[in-house]
Amino acid sequence: MTPSDGPNWTDILTAFAAVVALLLSLFSVWYARRQAGAALDQSADAQRAADAAKDQAVSARDQAEIAAKQLALDRTAFTESQQPYVVVDIRASDFIPEAMNLVVENVGPTVARDVRIKFDPPLQTSMDGDHPEKLADALIFSQGIPHLPPGRKIEVLFDIGWQFFSKDLPRQYTVTVEADGPYGAVEPLTYLIDLELYRKLRRLTVKTLHQQVKEIEKLRKAVEKVAKEFARPRREAETTEWRRAVEGLKTQVERADPSSAIDPTFPGADGNGRESS
Repeated sequence: MTPSDGPNWTDILTAFAAVVALLLSLFSVWYARRQAGAALDQSADAQRAADAAKDQAVSARDQAEIAAKQLALDRTAFTESQQPYVVVDIRASDFIPEAMNLVVENVGPTVARDVRIKFDPPLQTSMDGDHPEKLADALIFSQGIPHLPPGRKIEVLFDIGWQFFSKDLPRQYTVTVEADGPYGAVEPLTYLIDLELYRKLRRLTVKTLHQQVKEIEKLRKAVEKVAKEFARPRREAETTEWRRAVEGLKTQVERADPSSAIDPTFPGADGNGRESS
């Protein structure tokens, strides 16, 4: 067959090959795009996984920081709960009218060591007068307290109310208390004591057990005195009756035998038969 008789098979094959190549090219492009999409999806998944891992790491770090802070707070709270707590106050006495007492007390659970107390201004009382030993010079203030067990209280007389307020003396004191506990130095405690609060206050005086015992002792002595007074007439009557009986017996004996004498061993008579005085 000649070229003029029909299509050229070479051209057909060439055209077919071109179509196949085009299809393969399109398929390659489609596959490449699909692979690229899958790669992008994998990359996005990997990014999301990385972000999730980062978030988990941040969350774990935050939880670790919170746990560390909580542990520090718990440790601080435990340490503070085991530290001594020394307070100093000037307050009205519960037992002595008009008395004002200075009180140093450890209200904490452990022993306070090397307790140092400072007053600003220095303590002044009307009871100091011209005495060379002032309250401010007491050893508990000048040298400190070596140790103060829990619950221990040191209470001393500061002043008498009416005397104190009649003098030109400081009414306010800033007190600072420092001490050492089982875990080292305790945080210093500084506060204001205002004595002006006690001016013109009425107080209820409470009697102590010692005072109650003294009152009971007074009552016992009074009862005994009253009992003796009631018993005196009876004793006098018994003595008078006994003397009458002795006199009657003596009279009977003398009438029966004037020369006889009453037995000296008889109560109320002497060796000559006379009643003893």
